[in-house]
Amino acid sequence: MKSKPNLNIAMVQMDIANSPQENAERFLAKAREAVAQGADIIVGSEMMLAPYLRGDSYEDEDFVRDMWRAASVIRAESKRINAVLIFGGIGLSNKEDAVGQDGRIRKYNAAFVAQGGRLVQNRAGLNFAIKALLPDYRIFDDNRHFTSLRTLAEELGLCTEELLRPFPVTIRGHLYELGVMLCEDMWDMDYCVKPAKALCDNGAEILINLSCSPWTWQKNAKRDRVIKAICQDFGRPFVYVNNGGSQNNGKNHIAFDGASTIYNVDGEIVAMCTPWEEDLRVVELSHTLPVLERATTDDIAEMYTALQVAAQGYLNTLPKHLRKVVIGVSGGLDSALSAAFFTQLLGPDYVIGVNMPYCNYNSKDTRNDAQILCKRLGIEYRVEPIDVEVDDVARRVGAEPGTGPHKTIQAAARLQMLVGIAAQENAWFPCNANMTEIFYGYGTLNGDLRGDFSPWGNCLKQDVYRLADYMNKHIFKAEIIPQSIINRPPMDELVAEGTGTRGDPFHYGSVTENGYHDQFVRAHVVFRHGPEWFIERYLMGALESDLILNPGTLDRLFPTKELWLEDLERCFGLFYANIRKHVQSVPMPLLDKRSFGWDLRESVGIQYETNRFKKLKTQLLTGVRQAA
Repeated sequence: MKSKPNLNIAMVQMDIANSPQENAERFLAKAREAVAQGADIIVGSEMMLAPYLRGDSYEDEDFVRDMWRAASVIRAESKRINAVLIFGGIGLSNKEDAVGQDGRIRKYNAAFVAQGGRLVQNRAGLNFAIKALLPDYRIFDDNRHFTSLRTLAEELGLCTEELLRPFPVTIRGHLYELGVMLCEDMWDMDYCVKPAKALCDNGAEILINLSCSPWTWQKNAKRDRVIKAICQDFGRPFVYVNNGGSQNNGKNHIAFDGASTIYNVDGEIVAMCTPWEEDLRVVELSHTLPVLERATTDDIAEMYTALQVAAQGYLNTLPKHLRKVVIGVSGGLDSALSAAFFTQLLGPDYVIGVNMPYCNYNSKDTRNDAQILCKRLGIEYRVEPIDVEVDDVARRVGAEPGTGPHKTIQAAARLQMLVGIAAQENAWFPCNANMTEIFYGYGTLNGDLRGDFSPWGNCLKQDVYRLADYMNKHIFKAEIIPQSIINRPPMDELVAEGTGTRGDPFHYGSVTENGYHDQFVRAHVVFRHGPEWFIERYLMGALESDLILNPGTLDRLFPTKELWLEDLERCFGLFYANIRKHVQSVPMPLLDKRSFGWDLRESVGIQYETNRFKKLKTQLLTGVRQAA
């Protein structure tokens, strides 16, 4: 494009509404605004006419037709907008009898290029760009609903690369070849088809990627590396447009940070939309644009923002009369963080804190802390003892204090109290459990593991400590969550003091230190490391550093290798024994490369020990462990 005028590119970063027509109208409004700023090409995000993660709504033909009509509205309106409009939606086949692999109407995950009231065809004669690489991992089920470009090419007896051709558009009298692709098409490392290469080989002068890419840890850094390699390999500028807001698949509420970006031919960033916000950015794509650096943000600050966006997405799904939240405040950290978080999100008039002591099991310190917390937050505080309910059920079934059944009855009584108050107040209540507790099943299924939404369900216990500290220091700028709650060792208070174990049987992290059992959870859930990996790394003396633990942590917790192995088997035993709880978990945010919910597909079954695990176990018990 060196001999042609510079293009003015507009990135439209939107939160996606539920209505296709509404999204079309909002995109058109942004397009008109962009044209007023001189835009030649206006780019939206993937599947931007309705939430992408709609599950089997794609089987509803009426919904699909509404998506198609919304695309037609934008196409028709492009006649009155002096720019090229590129946007994502559902593409339908010209053949009325065309069906997909599910036997229903054939659908494509498509990107449309509209100009002058018509859809521009690409150089292969396609009416829209079709996603070539359909992800079938994590929360994505594209092959369940859509037909890929690869499948279409096979049906036509062609190579996929023959259909990956640019869209020719004329702007101010000059012809430009636009290489339009969708999300996964740029993440081609593990695929035999390379869409970016094919588009460039076929004459694309600029690459434009429409995405619907969730926020996870360090995602932007990885994306920058991937796109930089593409730009340097093919010498093309790259436009990446993502949506913001929150979407859900029923089990996970997923935050999108936007982070729409333009890269020059060297893969350097030259323009960015404001992350986490709806934004319109118009950029003249010249060779002299200054290079920008992506702002670095503290991990906990990023996590807090993602949690806010995901939680707000959940709140937006509720009927208007259910905006008040009832929180069981025990004086422990998880419930304290919930109270602080939802007070910040909703306002103090919409949060009720309820302390539910039993007998003399709940200490004066925890009850006082719960009251102080609510006072500092300015929320209503109630005390609702559960003695009568617990004692009545315990007497009827013969459950003795201090036993597992008696503990379960307490947890169930607190659940019923919250259910009753929420119903009376036209409210809902959260599950305060964190990811570490859920992993090990350290909670009562029909007690503290129930609720409408679980804000910390994919936060390790150490994350809960850090989020509480972050809220005090950076959100409230005051000690709203009492430091005594943050400092107190976790305990369940389900037995009388001095009559049994009240502390949690795990090594949690803190504000400043990673915890072994926290990092154990992340290693297995996020990185899919099994017991074989743990033993291998332990034998090599590398486990402590791999889990980013302070030196000496393992030797302090487990003075002998036998004790370490016993704990390893205990932890995996708890995990597998409690999958029945995991799969019944309440909706929760998605935060990492793998999270509980629909992201981690689990089958309830008996734990299986591989032959390799048995060999490694024998090697550990009979061999010598290497020094770190």
